[in-house]
Parts: sequence; C-alpha cells; structure tokens
Amino acid sequence: MTTYCCDSSAEDIPSDVQIKSLSLKVKASEADLEDYGTPAHPQISVCMSHKQFTHNFTVSPGHKFTRLHFCLASYPGLNVSDALFSVSVGQYTLLRTSQSSYSRDSSDIKCVIREFVMKVDAQILSITFTPSSGHSKAYAFVNKIEIITMPANVYMQDVRLPLVGNSSQIYAANYTVLETMHRVNVGGDDIPPEGDARMWRSWSGDEDYFVPDGALTSILQSKLGIKYSPEVPAYTAPEKVYSTARTLSPKSGGNMSWSFLVNSGFCYLVRLHFCEITREIRQNGRVFKVYINNMTAGIVRWSRMPGRPVYRDYIIDCSELDTGMEDLQITISSDNGPSESDCQGILNGLEIFKLPDSRDNLAGLNPFGTATSHGSPYREDKATRISLSIFYGLFAVVFLFSFTLLYIPSEWYGTFSLCQKRSSKCCKPFGENAIPLTKIMSTTNNFSDDALIGTGGFGKVYRGSLDGGATLVAVKRADPSSHQGLHEFQTEISMLSKLRHHHLVTLMGYCLERKEMILIYNFMGRGTLREHLYKTNSPPLPLKKRLEICIGAARGLHYLHTGWKQIVIHRDVKSSNILLDDKWEAKVSDFGLSKLGPDAMNQSDMQVSTAVKGSIGYLDPEYYRRLKLTAKSDVYSFGVVLFEVLCAKPAILPAHGNGDGPQSLAECALKCYHSGMLGQMIDPYLQGKIDPDCFRTFTDVAVKCLAETGRERPSMGYVLWNLELALQQQSRADGEKLRGPADKILAGNSSILVAHQLYNSDKNIGAEFSEIIHQTAR
Repeated sequence: MTTYCCDSSAEDIPSDVQIKSLSLKVKASEADLEDYGTPAHPQISVCMSHKQFTHNFTVSPGHKFTRLHFCLASYPGLNVSDALFSVSVGQYTLLRTSQSSYSRDSSDIKCVIREFVMKVDAQILSITFTPSSGHSKAYAFVNKIEIITMPANVYMQDVRLPLVGNSSQIYAANYTVLETMHRVNVGGDDIPPEGDARMWRSWSGDEDYFVPDGALTSILQSKLGIKYSPEVPAYTAPEKVYSTARTLSPKSGGNMSWSFLVNSGFCYLVRLHFCEITREIRQNGRVFKVYINNMTAGIVRWSRMPGRPVYRDYIIDCSELDTGMEDLQITISSDNGPSESDCQGILNGLEIFKLPDSRDNLAGLNPFGTATSHGSPYREDKATRISLSIFYGLFAVVFLFSFTLLYIPSEWYGTFSLCQKRSSKCCKPFGENAIPLTKIMSTTNNFSDDALIGTGGFGKVYRGSLDGGATLVAVKRADPSSHQGLHEFQTEISMLSKLRHHHLVTLMGYCLERKEMILIYNFMGRGTLREHLYKTNSPPLPLKKRLEICIGAARGLHYLHTGWKQIVIHRDVKSSNILLDDKWEAKVSDFGLSKLGPDAMNQSDMQVSTAVKGSIGYLDPEYYRRLKLTAKSDVYSFGVVLFEVLCAKPAILPAHGNGDGPQSLAECALKCYHSGMLGQMIDPYLQGKIDPDCFRTFTDVAVKCLAETGRERPSMGYVLWNLELALQQQSRADGEKLRGPADKILAGNSSILVAHQLYNSDKNIGAEFSEIIHQTAR
C-alpha cells in the first residue's frame, strides 16, 4: 500500500502546492481524525493550491484502489467554501465540488474518503486537482492519498451482466474506473480496514440502510467455517461478511429491503454476497427473488453445502432521472410463498459502484455526502433521520393549518370567507420546488394559445421551458371551473414527491400564487397513448411498439402497487394518462385522484372505503357498486387500456344507428372474446400481423383484468409477466435473430455493450446458488 500524507515529511510535492496545518479546537469525532493526529494534539495538514497540480505515483501496472481523503475545514487563510475544484485521472473526472458540498457551520469538521477502483496500464498514476476557473478564490486540496494494489478481476471482469429491468443483457466492459458508493456488511457490525486485511476495505453495518416494513427478519451469526473457492477467492469479501446475514424468518413471507442514496444520471454495478451459514437448511430450502429498484433482478435457490460463498453482479440504470440524488432500493422477497421452502431470503453483504457516463465522468452532486465517513460518505444516520421525520411531520401539521387560514383563495372555502392578506410571493407549502408565476408566464408567453398543447380534467396544458430553454416542460394550469381542485393539486405533489420510477412522470415544480394552481412536468414529446390509437392523423403504431408501451405502463403501475411502503392506487388509469416521451417510453401520469392503500406487505385486494372517482369506461364496476377501492381497481382500468391498444377504439363506443346507446368497450370485448369473435374487433391495421400465441397471451390477460370481482383479477406483476411473454412470442414470430455477442448502445448517459445471452458474474453456476435471471419489472 502506498500512502501519501500531506505534511512536512511529504516528498515530491508538486510545484505551487502549499502545506497548511490546522490545530484542532473544533468539533470532530476521534473516529474522523484518528488518521490525522493524536487525541492529545490533533492536527490536520493539507496540500492545497490555487492552481492546477498533479500528484504522480510510481506504481506497477494493474488494478488499484485509490482513496482520496478530504477533511472539510477552513484552514489558515482559507475558507472551505472556496474549495471549488475537480479531480481527474486521465480522461476520467472523478469528482467535482460546489459550494453546496460544504456545511455552513465552519466549526463542524467532516472527514470523507472517496474510493475509486481503477486499472492502471502504465507505471505512473497521475491524479490531477483543478481549481474552478469561475471563482477567483477557488483552490483545490487533499489531505491524504492511498493507493492499494488488488488482484486482477476483483471488480472489473470481462463478463456479461444483466441490465435490471431490460429484456436485453449488457456486457460489462473492463471499465478503467469505478467509484465505490456503498459497501455493507449485512447483519453485522462495521468492519474497519484492518478487519479486511487482504484488501484494506471499510464495510458498514446495515442498520442505517435497512428499511423495516413489517416483515419478520432475523440476524444470523455463525462460526461456521467459510470455504472459499477459485471462483470466489478469499479476497472477494472477508469472513466476517459471509459469517453474518439478515434473513426473512421462517414462514413469515414478505420482503426485506435496503435503501441507498446514490447520484442520479449514472448506471451502477450492484454486487450481492450470499452464503448459507445455517446447517439446518435443506437442499433447495431457500428460494427467493431479488429486486433492484422494484425490478426483478433474479431468482435465487440454495442448492448445496453451507459455508460456500457466492456473489451476483447486476447493472442498474439510474441515468433517466436527473434529480441530483435518488434512492436505490434492494429487496429480497419471499414471493414464492413459505410453502415452497423452510426459510426465505438471505443476504450477507453488498457493494454498489458507480459506472462512468458516456463522457467518462463520475462526478455527481455533493461528492462529500451527508455525514462523516470511514465507510460511505452517503451513509445516513438513523437517529438523525427519525428526528428529522418527527420534526418535519410536526412542522407540516402546523404549516398546513397556517396555510389553510392564510393562503387558500376565498372561493375555495365554500361558505367561509376569511379576508386575510395573502402574500404576493409564490408560497411553498409542499417543498422547495416552487416556481414563480412570473417565470411560468414568461415561458408560456402569458399562457398563449400558441403554447397550448392539450386540455384535461385538471385544466389546460402548455409547452414551456426552464434553464434558459435547455429543459422542455409541460405546464398544467388548473381551470377554476374544473371539478378537480386544491385536494387533487396537493395529492399530485405529495405522491410524486415520494415516488420515483422510470415509468412515472417526473414533477419538476409547481406554483400556488394569485389563485393559480400550476404543475410543471418533464415534457413528453409524443403526447398521450390515446393520441396514437384513434381519431389521429399519426401513422398507426406497430404491434411491438404497442406491446412495449403497455409493458412500460404496467411496470409503472406495478411499482405503485408494490414499490413503496404503502400501496398506491392510481384510481384514474386510462390511455390519456399514459404519456410517451421522444423514445416512446411510457410514463404513467395524473396522480390527482390517487389514494394510499394498506401496507404493501398485505394483499393487494385489501379494501379502502372511499367515494367513487375515476373516468367513465374505465371504472371498476365492483368499486362503483360497493365503494370499496383496491389495487385491483387499477388492474380493471388497465384491462380497458389493453383493449384500447388492441382494437384502436375508445373506452366508450359511440351509439349506432340501430337505436342502441353508447356501449362500453370492456363489455363488447368480453362478449366478442367469449363468442370467439374478438379477431373481428381488433384494429384493421393489425389484421394478419399478430402471432396467434401472442394474440392468445395478450387477450387472455386482458380478459382476466376485466373479471367481475377484484379477487378474480390478477396482480399487475402477473399482467406484466404475460405482456413481456407476448412481446417475446411476437418477436420470435417476426423471425428476429439475436444480434452478435456484444453490440454497443447508449443506456441513459452510460456507454454499455449489449449481449443477448444470460451469463453470471462468476463461473460457479449451480454450485451453491442457482439463479434464474428473469427480467420482469416488479
């Protein structure tokens, strides 16, 4: 291990680099400062410069851990808020700071380690620090640099890996640089570097990441000897990782989940470590599913001796959203039910690495995280999180009460009339994404008809832009005469602030000012699904495009039903609420009528009593009759959408000249299906183009969605699985051949290689765990 400390003993100091020392008379924990001084005389030294400087290290070619240590403090003559700089190795930008990277409390020292895995081809490793050119006082700094040689192919392997949630597979090239985001010892304590002697890594316990959601889990600790193998050598992870685990308790069912803060705009390598450490588990005694961001990553089945570790690698694409930070969720689920196995899912450890984007960039928002770090700088303190939750909960109650009295326009009160003075500024009762009305009026040219792109139940929708025209947005302006009002406005903001998914629309901001209620979303360039099905001048959609759109919408709805701690019932699923971006990706929209259901751990047919709301033609008849809302109500509505897609007809068919009034598409489709006449009802454009197997799979699941009662209807997961099967059947019938072993494409902002065969990241397939990679979104 090569260690470079910035103190008076440092050699080969680059020109223009100064060494400054700070005697500590400020707040800081001993754990943060143990590498920078002694408890009696704590002192931090730093290498800094107002000009670009480069540290050159003589190393042997191969794979390295490179760890950069930063102690965020105001050193003599310097203000830490001026530490605006970037760090690069070759063409790769490792990190970039901004003023938001630093605490406003100058007495609060935070020491952070940023770790990178890199392949060095030459005998010189050059690390360049570049102060920002846009700030006159900007400087770059570093406190310590560690370079540790590691065996080849520990993380950078020339193997094909599954891209979670995509029917293709991606080939993980031998990347030159990765960034460590999280390294967790599940079920165990923190492991300091000296506890991982072979690789000198830090592992965090999982308590700060584990999401308790009602499932019964157990912590396993075992003295069972760990039996490494050539495929999983001892340096893969220390014995302490494989000797502890968190597991779902026998016969409990349910899920166990962990949530990790990551930068949006990147793809991530997720490595999961498994090892059976209970001798009592029989062969095939553990069967469980792995979900990442609510999408199926694989099914794992324990098959052989205990004590033999394995790992699985996955790629997850988080590049679609550009929200700065987002949560990456890993879930172990006993979806197969307790009857199939004695003991459910298990996880021993995990690691998450950021992949560079297409510009060879790894720099994300806030490179120094939110807390001190000898493990991950993105680790959250649970007590802080709970305290903040309580604080914000109390604050919200007080604020909403005050907001009701002071800011709601008087005509929304009904018989109440409060003549309180209202602020002319845009109020922010729902968060920090409020956008001033003047800015919105400017971008829509004062809501001119030229900017108008549509009209819905909430009001009119206008085209606009933010960030100087760089970001196109859709501006939804409430109509005062609309039946949807403040409650729907609040619900939309509340839901979309909690929910994040590739197939849900992204709320960019809102405005509640001068009696205006306005919501701002990402602009969807292809409009609504309905606009491409009937009463349109657009060319008919090909069958495969229709199937892909249905699959995307089903993934979004499945996330609503299973991906959060409570079931979210959309309550207004229809073709006009499925939006399409420029890439024809489906996004579920319009959450104004959404309703929170029971805990997601419960069955999706648990009922919520509520007044009937929804759209004619899509409304669940059971919900209409009994006023009992369930997630299966969304399934019914989605069944109507499936027949809209197949038949290119509206949910309410117009009256015919024979005297019959308007008819429901759902009723007509069911009659035709049971009489064997459905083929005559489909879109003429699709006649002769649908594979019989695909047609049977698609129509069967659509009919099941329209069952009379919720208990007879399938879950959205079942619907999704069958839609993906239908797409595979149609693709096979079209004679599509698998492309070559690796075709390069662009996934989000990350350059990846696509392969169309299933591979595991280690060669130990079928030894201890057998895995079926089933690319179905959860």
